[in-house]
Amino acid sequence: MSKQLAAFLAALQFLTRIRLSKRDTGATSFQESIVYFPLVGFILGLILAGAGQILSSLVPAPARAGFILFLGIFLSGGLHLDGFIDTMDGLLSGRERERVLEIMKDSRVGAHGVTAVITLLLLKFSLIFSLLSLSPGRLWLAGMPLSPFLLLMPVLARWAMVPAITCFPYARREGLGSLFGAGQGRKALLLATFSTMILSWLTLGYKGLILMFLIALAVWSWCSHIKGILGGLTGDTYGALAEITEVLVLVAGLFWPWLGV
Repeated sequence: MSKQLAAFLAALQFLTRIRLSKRDTGATSFQESIVYFPLVGFILGLILAGAGQILSSLVPAPARAGFILFLGIFLSGGLHLDGFIDTMDGLLSGRERERVLEIMKDSRVGAHGVTAVITLLLLKFSLIFSLLSLSPGRLWLAGMPLSPFLLLMPVLARWAMVPAITCFPYARREGLGSLFGAGQGRKALLLATFSTMILSWLTLGYKGLILMFLIALAVWSWCSHIKGILGGLTGDTYGALAEITEVLVLVAGLFWPWLGV
C-alpha cells in the first residue's frame, strides 16, 4: 500500500464509518491524513447532496431534511457531534481551565451538552429543510442537479479542522493532538487549502472562494477563542468546529440568493 493511499484511508477511517481496508494505517498515516480531510468531506457531500436529490421525487422536503441530517450523523459515526456535546458541556460550565478540561473528558453528558446538541440538531434540520425548499439544485453531476451547499458543507467543515490542527497547540499532553501532530504540518495545510479552493471554485465559482474566506475567518476566531480559554485545542473542539462550520455553510446557503451574490 502506497504512503498516500494509506494516508487517505486513515482520513476516511477516522472521519467516517466507511472502511475500505482492514489493515492498521498507523500513526504516521494519521499525521499525514489531514491533507485528505477535504476530499473525504467531498465524498460525504456527494452522498448527502445525491441522496437529497434522489429523494426529491419520493418524499416531501421535511422528510428529506430529516434523512439528510440522519445520514450525515450516521456516516460520520457521530464523531463531531460527540465532540460538540463535550465542548459545550465544558465551555458553558463557566469553570476554570483545568475543570473545563475534566468536564470535556468525562464520558457523562451534562445539561449544557444536552441543551446545546438539541439546539444544534433543530437548527441544522430547519436550515436543511429551508435550503431544500428555497434553493433547488444548481450544480449538475451525471445529469442530476445537486445542491452546491449540501455538497460544500462537509468539505468546508472537514477543511476547517486542518488549520485548527496545524496552526494551534494542543491543550492536553496526549490524545488526538499527538496522533495528528498538533501545531505542525503547515505543508499539509497548504495542500488541503488548495484542494478545498479548487472544490469551492468548481462548485460555486468565485462565490465559493468568498464563502471559504468567510469560513476561514470564523475558524480562526473560534480557534483563537478556545486557545484563550484552554491554552490550546482538543479533539472535542475539533469536532465542535466541524459542526459549527456546517451550520455556517447552511446559513450561507439560505441567505445566498438574498444577498445578490
